[in-house]
Amino acid sequence: SPVELVPLPHLAGFNGWVQTIAFHPKDKVLYAADTWGKLTATAYEGDAPNPLWENATAHDGWIRKLAISADGQHLVTGGRDQFVRVWTTAGKLVAEHKHTEDVYAVAFAPEGKVVAFGDEKGRVKTWDFGTKQIVREFDAKVFHKLSRLQDVAGLRMLAFIEGGKSLVVGGCEPEGGGFLEGVPVLLKFETATGRQQTEWKFGAAKDGFVLDVAQYPGGYLIVVTSGQPGNGKIMFLRPGEKEPFFTHTNVANVHSVTLHPDGKRFAVAAMNKASNGNGRPKTTDGSYPSNTSPVHLFEIPA
Repeated sequence: SPVELVPLPHLAGFNGWVQTIAFHPKDKVLYAADTWGKLTATAYEGDAPNPLWENATAHDGWIRKLAISADGQHLVTGGRDQFVRVWTTAGKLVAEHKHTEDVYAVAFAPEGKVVAFGDEKGRVKTWDFGTKQIVREFDAKVFHKLSRLQDVAGLRMLAFIEGGKSLVVGGCEPEGGGFLEGVPVLLKFETATGRQQTEWKFGAAKDGFVLDVAQYPGGYLIVVTSGQPGNGKIMFLRPGEKEPFFTHTNVANVHSVTLHPDGKRFAVAAMNKASNGNGRPKTTDGSYPSNTSPVHLFEIPA
């Protein structure tokens, strides 16, 4: 039977849209960042959230992505101000790298000493924040299109898999600017050399973006996509195969996936079906119901 989730009190104090969060791997602490550049840490154990610290000017504007190292020692943030910054989980700035383009995605390598970041032009780099040196560059220009005078950015996510031996980059291959549509794409690179190993394309332009990936202990990837109008997919993909061996489409606009520590269950955050986005009333009394972002829980068969 379905599991009922009981909501805790919400976190307040943000100035804009909260796009990215990360849970501490050991402590009951949630890190969150907003579109005004604020970075926060909140303890969530108990009946009410307990703010631990905040930095209202962690970035100059939109923080697009936040990630935490596997050992729980560091955070990495990247955003519209073209900076990649590494912090302790207590909020102290450790290192920063000034890039040349807007940063769309960040991720820690498993050992916690190197971060990967990707930009709007589809350029991906790994950076040793201890030595402050760029380690390697990866060509993911499939995620960028110059449409007239507009740089159209399709890159949305990065993840190290296979113990850090490989780096996957996800997003879409943009078809044009304006109302952005594109084919969901996932690239797999060898981390040590930067060599591209595999390119997967999932569906058509209406299927949108690969927005998140989780690695199942059995070796395959759980890949989620979000497209228009209301298209969403959950796919199981073996890295050595060309096509997913399982696809679930009865869910709308899947934005993220998280695997349970027991490896038997996973959760996805999505959008309600028949969502409203055009401003027209959808009910007989003329009201305009708001959208919701349901969390779907799945159990993986043994």
